[in-house]
Amino acid sequence: MKQLITLITYVLLIITTFVIPVNSSIFSLNMANIVAPETEDRVLPPSKIVLTKLDAGDDLFRFAIDSSRSLTDFERDQLAFEANLTNYVGNTRRLTLDDFDYTVEDEGQRTTYYIKNLKQNDQYRSDDIAAEVSLFNDSITFNAYVFVPAAGLRANGKTADAVTMPLIPTYYNLADTQIDIPVYTKAIAGKNGFRQILNTLAHTPNYPGIIEKPQFPYVSYVWYSAGVLELKLLSSQLTDFTDNAAAQNALNNLLNTLKYSKGDLVVNKVSLLVDGNKTSQAFGGIDLNQDFEINREPCVYMPLIKDENMTWVPYDIKASESAFEMMKQIIEAYKNPYALSNNKIFPPMLAKTVELKNAQVVANTLKLTFNADFEKYCQANPQYCAALIEGLALSSNCMPFIENIELYIGDAKLTKIGNYQIENPISAPTYFNVDLDYLK
Repeated sequence: MKQLITLITYVLLIITTFVIPVNSSIFSLNMANIVAPETEDRVLPPSKIVLTKLDAGDDLFRFAIDSSRSLTDFERDQLAFEANLTNYVGNTRRLTLDDFDYTVEDEGQRTTYYIKNLKQNDQYRSDDIAAEVSLFNDSITFNAYVFVPAAGLRANGKTADAVTMPLIPTYYNLADTQIDIPVYTKAIAGKNGFRQILNTLAHTPNYPGIIEKPQFPYVSYVWYSAGVLELKLLSSQLTDFTDNAAAQNALNNLLNTLKYSKGDLVVNKVSLLVDGNKTSQAFGGIDLNQDFEINREPCVYMPLIKDENMTWVPYDIKASESAFEMMKQIIEAYKNPYALSNNKIFPPMLAKTVELKNAQVVANTLKLTFNADFEKYCQANPQYCAALIEGLALSSNCMPFIENIELYIGDAKLTKIGNYQIENPISAPTYFNVDLDYLK
C-alpha cells in the first residue's frame, strides 16, 4: 500500500512538472476581458476629417468640421484656434477662441462654428483680425475687419436760432494739451475789431476743458497796415508766458483766431514787439525778428472726445487745385487719425473699407461719391451718422468756394441713411464748439 501511494505521488509530480506547462494556454487569463477597454476618446481620428471655410454672413467668420462619423470629445479638443488683432495705430495682440462670442452647431457628421464678434467692448474699433484654425493635419485661415465708431461721436453744430446772440470763433488752449480749439463765444467790446479779438482772448469761455486764464498777454498798442497787424507787449505783463510752450500756444491762439475772423481788414502777418524792441526773449524765448504768417491752408475737423464731450479740432491739410485730392486727405485722416496727429487722442471716423470714388465741384457744391461701405456703418447708428456728415461739411467748407456738399453712393444721392434724414444740400453748421453760456 505504501508503494502504491509513492507511485501515485511520482505520477502527479511528473504531470505538474511537464504536462501542465506545455498546455498552460488552457488555464491562461485574457486580461483584455478583465481590464476595461480604452475609452472611445482615445481612438484614432476618422479616416477623413476636413475643415471647410464658410460664407461669414453677418458673423466675423464661420467654418465647419466635416468627418466620416460624429466627432468625439477627444477629437474636438484637438481643434486649435489662433488669431492676431492689429488696430489702426499698428499695435498687435494675440487672441484665442475664448476672446470671441461664438456658437457651435452639431449636425452629426458636420460641426459648424459661428464666430460672431469680439468679447472686449472697447470704446471704438478699427481692427484687422487674421485667424488660423487647425485640426490634426488640416488648417484654414481667415481675415476679418471690425469697425465700431466711438460711442461719444455726436454732432455739436448749432444754428443761429439755437444761441442767444451772434458769436465769434476764438481759439483757446485745452488743459493739459498742446491742442488749440475754436470756441464760439461772445465778442468782448473793444475800440475796434482787433481790440475785440484781444479782449475776447483775455476772457475764458464756459466750455469743457478750458482753464480760466488769459489766452494771450495784454497788448499795449495795436497798429494795422497793409495786411500786417503790429502788437506791442510789455515784459511786465508776460509772467504767465515765459515758458516757451505757453507762449507758443498763445501765439497760435491769436493767429488761428485772426484766420477765421470776419472783419473788413484781412490780416496776413502779425508783428510782435516787447518793450518796443524785437530782441527781447521775455515772450517764451520766441524769436520776434520774424513776422508770423496767418496759415490759410485747408483743414480737416477731427473729433476729440473728452469727459463725455465731443469737440471739433481743426488740423491742416495740404492745399491742392483738385478738390478730389484734398478730400482724399480728409478721408484718410478720418480712417487713420494717428497718421495725421501722431497721437491717439482722435478716434477713427471712417472704416478703412470706405472708398471715396469721386469729388466733383458743381457751382459751390461739392459732390462726394463713396462706395457702399460709407452707408453700411451708418445704418444702425444715426448719432454717428450725424457726426460724420457734420465733420465732412465742416472740413469741405475750408476749401475755397465750397459752401455745401452732397453725398452719393454710385449715381444715387443720399437723402436718408437708416433713420437719419439728410437735408440736401448739406451745409456746415453756423456755430460749433459753442460757449455753454450762450445756448438757449
